[in-house]
Amino acid sequence: MTPKRFLAAALILSVTLLCACAEPAGLFDSDSKSLTEPDMSVLRIASAPENEPFVYTGRDGELLGFDPALGMLIADSMGLKPVFYSMNEDTLLNSLNCGMADIVVSAVEISDELRRIADFTKSYITIDSSIVTNGSNQDVRDTGSLSSARCVGVVYGTMSYRYLTAELGLTNIGEYRGTNELIGAMLRGDIDVMFCDSRDAAAFTAEYPLFAVRQSGVDRHSFSVAVADGNSQMARRINAIIEKFKSDDTLLNLRRAYINGADELKSDFNSRLADLQRDAVAAKDEVR
Repeated sequence: MTPKRFLAAALILSVTLLCACAEPAGLFDSDSKSLTEPDMSVLRIASAPENEPFVYTGRDGELLGFDPALGMLIADSMGLKPVFYSMNEDTLLNSLNCGMADIVVSAVEISDELRRIADFTKSYITIDSSIVTNGSNQDVRDTGSLSSARCVGVVYGTMSYRYLTAELGLTNIGEYRGTNELIGAMLRGDIDVMFCDSRDAAAFTAEYPLFAVRQSGVDRHSFSVAVADGNSQMARRINAIIEKFKSDDTLLNLRRAYINGADELKSDFNSRLADLQRDAVAAKDEVR
């Protein structure tokens, strides 16, 4: 994934690693001395756009989305200032071991191959989609029969939406701005299938028993924060923060904002992210 544009400031740096840790200091001499003299007051967070809703660039190139917002809140919990680094996807984990970043928060799924490069926290989100129809609908039973639906409703820009369009190539879809609009369309009969986050599907069918979940666990993903290989202390510290975020609904609010289409909440998180990055640009300009 290649970012479209970037802020020309120390807060967001576009990085290309030609090989793992080859003369890394030269990449940052003009912007930061953090490679040789790490600033212990900041948490350096690496992410790779474009991967909406998890990481994407705003109008001025600032990093927005679920993962930058989570990184910001992790830094707050650690009493540190978040510093965001925008990188290509294939450089992310190398940036940890080269000393360019402290954590990677960028929709990273753990694999045996990646475990040889970095360490990982517990999952901060597991997400999949479900198919919901009226209980009397016998035509749509699974993803293979979605093409026979009159209209499959989905929240625009979500992972569910990308799966329907990019993976299945469906054209019989209705796009909605948020979960509430999607549910309204289902109740009115504007759509005959609702394809949505499985948590929303379970809540909907519990409230409206005339509807049924036909298939769940579609396109399942589980994401974790990556830290430098062997940095178990950082992993344990972030694990404790993730557990706190689970219990105090911080992760639920992030999910509502970026996965379920709660626009006002999403706007609040993105405004905080944009202000942080804008202020950093202004501060750097004043120093110059």
